[in-house]
Amino acid sequence: MRSNSRRHTGRRALLTGIGLTAMLAVSGCSANYWPDFSGSPEATAEAEPAETAGLAPVPVSEAQTQKIIDRIALAAAEGDETLDAASIESRFKGDALAQRTANYKIRSAVPEYGSVPATITNEMLGYRLVQSTESWPRTLFVTVASEAGTDADGNATDAPSLALVLTQRLPQAEFRVSRVIALRGGLEMPKAAPAEEGTALLSDDIESLVLKPADVGAAYAAILQGGADVAEAEPFDLTDDPLLDSYGKAWADQAKEKSDADEKTQSYSVSVAQGEEPIVSFSTGAGGALIATTVLESQVVDSAGGRYKPQAEGAVSALSGLTGQQDKIVRQVAHQMLFFVPNKEDGSKIQLLGVTSELVGAGN
Repeated sequence: MRSNSRRHTGRRALLTGIGLTAMLAVSGCSANYWPDFSGSPEATAEAEPAETAGLAPVPVSEAQTQKIIDRIALAAAEGDETLDAASIESRFKGDALAQRTANYKIRSAVPEYGSVPATITNEMLGYRLVQSTESWPRTLFVTVASEAGTDADGNATDAPSLALVLTQRLPQAEFRVSRVIALRGGLEMPKAAPAEEGTALLSDDIESLVLKPADVGAAYAAILQGGADVAEAEPFDLTDDPLLDSYGKAWADQAKEKSDADEKTQSYSVSVAQGEEPIVSFSTGAGGALIATTVLESQVVDSAGGRYKPQAEGAVSALSGLTGQQDKIVRQVAHQMLFFVPNKEDGSKIQLLGVTSELVGAGN
């Protein structure tokens, strides 16, 4: 892929940065899947997978992609500054829109709220997948640079590289971002055929992968809810997993431990499930698939009939309208996730390449 001399200062050999949650480097992926970003992508010498054979011409060029990203970055910049979700509705949809809409609502009501989404820039990085199709909808996968944001405690984060999933539903319609995923520091993206050759979207029930795309988010949800020892964890590489220490079972255990230390009687539980937004699965053209999905986590704090009741305040009040003591409070966190799922014959495990986590709902 050629770099844009007006915007790019060079290819990044490594997609660095951390997401909106703590991101740690990980190793263990088969080296066969990692490209060298120091030059233009080369076509793989491996046999072309059946699912990508006979693809239609690629409908979106690099220059066209740049214009799309320019417009998305402008819309996001306006929304991030004004905290007005109407500013991004023509360019965002699905979980990407829900994430920013909730964040804007919280920050409008609670100015001191620390969690600020990473700024989406128009600097495309050296990784792009384009669905090869002559019809609609049309889907793109584009990596871009960001500018640093802050976490929920107000601490500055490194600027993560972002993976954007974009879809054009109909001719002449705008491409809209359905997911914005912060890529994990220390990881490189799976090897893929050049964007100019195009790629295929895979069906949710394709059998050639370690797990069917339909099952990946559900399996990870089971891990987050039950911990790394559940049976569903077997096909995953959970080395330095960025969520398991802070979300799901870990959140409930840590909250209960603190409650017990404070001699309170509140109970804590969590339920995690794959979200309802469509799964997007790209063939890399070089073996395996990139799978973007969303996992929704419901964190429940219950008074359990005792005199200590959870307080609705801050972000919870902004999203729910509740204030003061409640018998029960439920917080919903959306994890937008990107996985690399290898072919069954490869022998490698599923890798979590990136995640963006945001409080998106609350109630009782």
